[in-house]
Amino acid sequence: MISQEPALDDLKVFLAIADHGGFTAAARYLGRTQSAVSLRIRKLEALLGRPLFLRNAHVTELTPAGELLAGRARDLIARSRSLVEDMAGETATTHLRLGLGEVFVPAYLTSMLARFRVAHPRIVLEIVVGLAGNLLDQLQAGQLDLVLANREEGQSVPGRIVWAEPLHWLAARDYVVPASGEIEFVSLPPSCRYRGMAVSALQQAGRSLRVVFTSTSIAGIESALEAGWGIALLGRSSLRMNRQLRDVGQDLAGRSLSNLPSCELAIFGEGHHDSRALRALVHHLEDALQGDVVGT
Repeated sequence: MISQEPALDDLKVFLAIADHGGFTAAARYLGRTQSAVSLRIRKLEALLGRPLFLRNAHVTELTPAGELLAGRARDLIARSRSLVEDMAGETATTHLRLGLGEVFVPAYLTSMLARFRVAHPRIVLEIVVGLAGNLLDQLQAGQLDLVLANREEGQSVPGRIVWAEPLHWLAARDYVVPASGEIEFVSLPPSCRYRGMAVSALQQAGRSLRVVFTSTSIAGIESALEAGWGIALLGRSSLRMNRQLRDVGQDLAGRSLSNLPSCELAIFGEGHHDSRALRALVHHLEDALQGDVVGT
């Protein structure tokens, strides 16, 4: 006889593994560590007294017991969600605290906010803009509900990658790139991953740089570029949205300067709690990034 019942959160973790094909993908989707996800499932299997997944090196599949639980878990979660939403009603006001990485703000924020406001007038948004590391610290401290920011190696908080764009070397249209010597570099603060990438790429190409301007905002970087301060490494959206800038990668030359990874944005924390308001916000963020609002 079962002495206790599975928690809804355990069932959500279980379904995330079933729906996303494995523990690693589920951890990324839920914004949790893989060890935390594995621990939840071990406790759930111990409670039910039978294995829920067949695990091997290539695939994670449901056992017959897992198949049975999946159907009932979906029904239970749907009923629970419906009950909460019915009790809350459309007139309830919900507060959401969103952390946004700088790369999202200049190109996408205005259109996303306009569309979100029309669709969900009772949701109150509090937005904090900053660098990924600072935002994730606030998320872990419970000061933010959701973060959309750069996905970088070594981050302690798993995130689900939702968008990527190539990086470009940008400068003002009339800026003359020096054929040799130091590159005048315009950059986000030292903690920004792309600053380190720029230094490494230029060193491999036999060039050095001198940081001449630093800003915590993409808008500040673009303004300095327009004013002729130098060259910056930014995503393609900055080039597309700002007609005063041009790609100077060809002027810099060097294979190491063009062989750069993409800028990746990920959503962090969407599995920390589940609500209609949070799901709506995630949906609008993804729509904006996919070009439904601002175009590609």
